[in-house]
Formats: sequence, structure tokens, C-alpha cells
Amino acid sequence: MNTIESTVKYIRSKNAGPFWLTIDAFCNNVEDTERVAAAFENNRAKIAADFQVKSEDLQIYCLKNIFVAKISLPRVPIEGSRNERDMHGGQQYVSLLDIPC
Repeated sequence: MNTIESTVKYIRSKNAGPFWLTIDAFCNNVEDTERVAAAFENNRAKIAADFQVKSEDLQIYCLKNIFVAKISLPRVPIEGSRNERDMHGGQQYVSLLDIPC
């Protein structure tokens, strides 16, 4: 079974300001890009629950011309808050790696 981890060439997450997080999945071709974006869409409820946001707040993009599937979402907790444990958002993508695609 293919997963996000086995399909993408590289995946990263980072802050998009103190209130938003962005996750970029760099793929090898258009087909993989579409498949990863579809996997994100099909697992929207799981992703929202994992990140403690509303499903409708997830923004999922399929950027075929640059082979990137992307998710943008509100950052909970916000950057620099007392309960925040990843100041730069660099480890937030890990919960997506085992999603089937």
C-alpha cells in the first residue's frame, strides 16, 4: 500500500505567520501530485482532527505545474504561545506520512 511518505520526494511544514501553518508535499510527477492532493482531500476529517481545527478551515491545493500538493491551516496553538512546542512548525507534517494514497 502506498502512503504519503512512500509517494512524495520531500515533505515539509513551516509557519506561514504566527497563526497559520503550511505543509508542502513535493512530488515526482503530475500523477503523484494529484494522488497526494486527493489523499489529503479524502482524509480531510482526520487531518483536521489531528491538527485540532475545523475541516472547512483546511485549504488543500494541487499545484500540478510544480508537482506540489499543499495544505494550509490555522496554527493551533499559535506560534510562541505557552503550550506551543514547535516554534517554527518544522515537525508538523509527521502525522500525514502514514495516510494511504
